[in-house]
Amino acid sequence: MAPLIVLEACRTGGGLERRGDTGAGKRLVGIKKMRRWVLAIAILAAACFFLGAQAQEVQQGHQTERISGSAGDVLEDDPVGRLKVYVYDLPSKYNKKLLKKDPRCLNHMFAAEIFMHRFLLSSAVRTFNPEEADWFYTPVYTTCDLTPSGLPLPFKSPRMMRSAIELIATKWPYWNRSEGADHFFVTPHDFGACFHYQEEKAIGRGILPLLQRATLVQTFGQKNHVCLKDGSITIPPYAPPQKMQAHLIPPDTPRSIFVYFRGLFYDTSNDPEGGYYARGARASVWENFKNNPLFDISTDHPPTYYEDMQRAVFCLCPLGWAPWSPRLVEAVVFGCIPVIIADDIVLPFADAIPWEEIGVFVAEEDVPKLDSILTSIPTDVILRKQRLLANPSMKQAMLFPQPAQAGDAFHQILNGLARKLPHGENVFLKPGERALNWTAGPPTAIIILASSPPFPSPPRVALLPPPPRSLLGFRRARWKGGEVWGVRTMPLRLSSAAAAVALALLLAATALEEVARGQDTERIEGSAGDVLEDDPVGRLKVYVYELPTKYNKKMVAKDSRCLSHMFAAEIFMHRFLLSSAIRTLNPEEADWFYTPVYTTCDLTPWGHPLPFKSPRIMRSAIQFISSRWPYWNRTQGADHFFVVPHDFGACFHYQEEKAIERGILPLLRRATLVQTFGQKDHVCLKEGSITIPPYAPPQKMKTHLVPPETPRSIFVYFRGLFYDTANDPEGGYYARGARASVWENFKNNPLFDISTDHPPTYYEDMQRSIFCLCPLGWAPWSPRLVEAVVFGCIPVIIADDIVLPFADAIPWDEIGVFVAEDDVPKLDTILTSIPMDVILRKQRLLANPSMKQAMLFPQPAQPGDAFHQILNGLGRKLPHPKSVYLDPGQKVLNWTQGPVGDLKPW
Repeated sequence: MAPLIVLEACRTGGGLERRGDTGAGKRLVGIKKMRRWVLAIAILAAACFFLGAQAQEVQQGHQTERISGSAGDVLEDDPVGRLKVYVYDLPSKYNKKLLKKDPRCLNHMFAAEIFMHRFLLSSAVRTFNPEEADWFYTPVYTTCDLTPSGLPLPFKSPRMMRSAIELIATKWPYWNRSEGADHFFVTPHDFGACFHYQEEKAIGRGILPLLQRATLVQTFGQKNHVCLKDGSITIPPYAPPQKMQAHLIPPDTPRSIFVYFRGLFYDTSNDPEGGYYARGARASVWENFKNNPLFDISTDHPPTYYEDMQRAVFCLCPLGWAPWSPRLVEAVVFGCIPVIIADDIVLPFADAIPWEEIGVFVAEEDVPKLDSILTSIPTDVILRKQRLLANPSMKQAMLFPQPAQAGDAFHQILNGLARKLPHGENVFLKPGERALNWTAGPPTAIIILASSPPFPSPPRVALLPPPPRSLLGFRRARWKGGEVWGVRTMPLRLSSAAAAVALALLLAATALEEVARGQDTERIEGSAGDVLEDDPVGRLKVYVYELPTKYNKKMVAKDSRCLSHMFAAEIFMHRFLLSSAIRTLNPEEADWFYTPVYTTCDLTPWGHPLPFKSPRIMRSAIQFISSRWPYWNRTQGADHFFVVPHDFGACFHYQEEKAIERGILPLLRRATLVQTFGQKDHVCLKEGSITIPPYAPPQKMKTHLVPPETPRSIFVYFRGLFYDTANDPEGGYYARGARASVWENFKNNPLFDISTDHPPTYYEDMQRSIFCLCPLGWAPWSPRLVEAVVFGCIPVIIADDIVLPFADAIPWDEIGVFVAEDDVPKLDTILTSIPMDVILRKQRLLANPSMKQAMLFPQPAQPGDAFHQILNGLGRKLPHPKSVYLDPGQKVLNWTQGPVGDLKPW
């Protein structure tokens, strides 16, 4: 009975933990200190109990179990002889050509549509005589339109599907006689034939009207949902059988993990406010059980993921954006009892698989009680679920193996279709009768699908003017009255690749020649020369408020990742000021007051800064300094400065629409803001702000320096996103379409080395490049600008109306190239037409150490660095005008203004 006693301790451990936390009963103090050890021991003992019981069952020959009429008979049905399927022979642009273009489609969880097609082509149920067919199958790979990062996009899917149906309706008579009622389609998108991965938009679209009479075979299943039509067959998502088989461990391995889960708990990209993703269920799992030793849960996805599931008793299968995920397949295959947290889910092959018998269903609102629910399940119930899961027919039904095997998911789909036969009288229409509206649906779903994208025209390359003297065998030639440089061994009209190589060699050789003459750098008097090298010491004094550590140091101690991200300027500015010569400990002699608040150090588990608490943190800090010192109140912040390095500064949001809606925090309206965001005539950039560069790690960059004589053999370089499908699924909004335009126009141009990959040689590659693209993203700024300047790569700035860092000191027009967003399609012409002497001068200016230094926040600080540029900017604002100081009792700011959420205490 000892194991049962330990299991009982597991059940009551949660209650003991809660009682201990409330402090009710001093007798439990010793137990409270040891509760985690007790629970850990309980887990091990319970695991041993399960293993021992299972071993005993194996010896008695009861290690598996089948349920007659369901997991027994129905799962093992053979569809051969019960139905015949005719497979339409479509042009390869609908299927095979898509796969050939991007073989990644074979590996994602939507791949069932591909393998179902392959299976049917060689299946015994296939008929080549459409007159004897019970069902017709149209092989369209609607999920094989992938982004550069491998995410399927459903936006072309409706047009592709319509096009395929139009083809079969005109070429064969079978669609028209039933308008699809004896046809089936595999639509494995998040929300099936609603063709969108965001539920609200999927519901808004509804099922594609032309598929309203067809049978849909789809992964999505939820009761009473517009995207699940009556009669659909719900299937499991694709999980790679060979890969899973390679990770099998010995069947007698103990299940020493009680509850296991790996995946997202929050989706801050698509649900920044929280509560909408997974309807809050995943967040509730994390908040309630992240410190519970019974729960092995994390966002990490270890290489032992499959092995860990085979060591677990329960595997959580919560909803995400859609109710389904591959975890359900993995849990069943690996014999881990699936804990299904998705209200109203319709599970795969629900008419054949006894989900109630093999799984545990937990209502979304009951997630906080998950520990109690699972630990209270009787042992004999757990063992029976494990025996059922050990039945090979149960595992087989969830997989799409190659080659197909009896009872697998392919056969379950056919069994589901067979159970719908014979067709009812309402399937076949009368001659001339029409049930479907071919013009129904969103306008974008009715656009004709192009047969293939137009082949990109070859880029036009303008050859550059000659260097000061002949180099590397180049010769002079005449063309339309002007001078160009060709190569003896090549035709004068160079190919793109040859032009890039020739240009790189020419620039490298000319630059080396300039270095030999001692002209490798250049400074501009009065700007990059004098102003960047100004010394702020003696020109101003700054008083640093001493705030409680909860506003700054404690945040970094809690999460040191804040020291590494591109918003870290607020931390290093604080550290710099504490030991700076301009700091004064006497506030009466201060010109400026600084409030050290780390508003970007509230990170998600994945390291993304969240700005949602920032307004409350800032308000709280201002309330603190205004109540403890008199200096805020005499100016209401007009002689105070704050570092606010968020995407949109003190508007405190990373989505522009919401940032504009919020506006700058009202309490900061009179203060000077030191921020990375800068855009002319924008609500989030107030007059008098100081625009600074984002933080880029100086030591890390220094370790990647290459020899200065390294040739710049790359003409144009860029690494980063071109589309942000998570936040801008329709396209065109992210980067105002500029990045997408770069990709579409130049992805095949050999002058352009552009990709979404971020290689380990990223810094080295920038030092081998002539031009580095610095396009806007969601905000106009990014660390690429810093990296380009530091590595001497001419920044190509694509961000209309951007206000650049230290624009009153750095001659951006002299060192960079500005390209209007509308002119991105002409980027190759613009860059190749820049005269050689202009390029060389830009490179000499970029080689000036003061230019590089101004963009960095080094530790320790160095003369002329970004810290000093900020102080110089503040120094240039002195002396303060009389309007800064208010009359006694005068109030300008409204402390109750702003969104209700911002007014909550922090």
